Amino acid sequence: METITNFIGIDMAKASFMAAFDETNDPEQFDNTSQSINSFFKRLSSLGFSQDNTILGVESTGSYHLKLSMACQAIGYTINIINPLIVKKHNQTDLRRVKNDKKDAKLIRYCLAQGHGYPFQTTESEFKLKALIRQRNRLSAFRIQLHRQDQDIKLKEQSLKAKINPIYAKLEKQVAKQIKQIESQLKQFNQPIQELLETIPGVGPITAASFISEITNINKFNQPKRLTAYIGIDPRVHESGTSIKGKGYITKRGNKILRTILFNAASVAVLHSNMFQRFFQKKRSEGKPYRVALVATMRKMAHVIHAVWTNNTPYKDNYHLSTQEGLTGI
Repeated sequence: METITNFIGIDMAKASFMAAFDETNDPEQFDNTSQSINSFFKRLSSLGFSQDNTILGVESTGSYHLKLSMACQAIGYTINIINPLIVKKHNQTDLRRVKNDKKDAKLIRYCLAQGHGYPFQTTESEFKLKALIRQRNRLSAFRIQLHRQDQDIKLKEQSLKAKINPIYAKLEKQVAKQIKQIESQLKQFNQPIQELLETIPGVGPITAASFISEITNINKFNQPKRLTAYIGIDPRVHESGTSIKGKGYITKRGNKILRTILFNAASVAVLHSNMFQRFFQKKRSEGKPYRVALVATMRKMAHVIHAVWTNNTPYKDNYHLSTQEGLTGI
């Protein structure tokens, strides 16, 4: 395999994208259509940019980048998905802070050359799983909102001593039904890995399915610290000269879905006797605030998830966790 010598920065929009092929020339624009994407690949070929010596980079845009990413995967080009916060941070180091499509494409190319991003790797099944996870998360948030509004209506009814349209309660029941249907579908995806991850205290069906949908292939994280960085729970280094040195808050620049689900999973795990509870209590005994200790426990759990998944072996507690304790997870 040839050494990667060509870095292509892609600034993606809904209808088109700008491609920066090098540092000197202006980026070129292509429509975000199958026909124009084929023209883009022909342009790469004319420049001598083959699958072996070229890597592409694009910001995560939700859905706009999927057509190009899937096309790249189909014909063998590697395309890295880069967190927009990383690109924004690099733009802030520029004194001019110019923002336009051409500048963004070159900035993405620079971030790609610096090693940022993770290769796009997904199948139709994995894509469907990811979509279902996001649907469930949005519906769950909507359900909470509906419940609060229903509670507000009930308080007003008590004050007025009169009935008001119970639409929020009805909608909440309908949403809850849809959530259960989605959760039933989630259990059908990659059952061996789901069952493997669910051996970890605090990790239930939703946590396991979420990790499978967002990570897809654990082997792209050759070290646990790369997984914690992807989630966004790696500590941010804070240094200034010789007087200030240490680690600040977590970066929060990674995958928000996994960060939220891991927070919930760790919150469950520390309520029961297991290695995570002992680790959490140790941090608390050292004077760490509750949230600081819990975030440290989240990092510990991410390391365990990485080990269990990578080694394809069920979780085992080093302190002989009783199987009768009835641990549950989300």
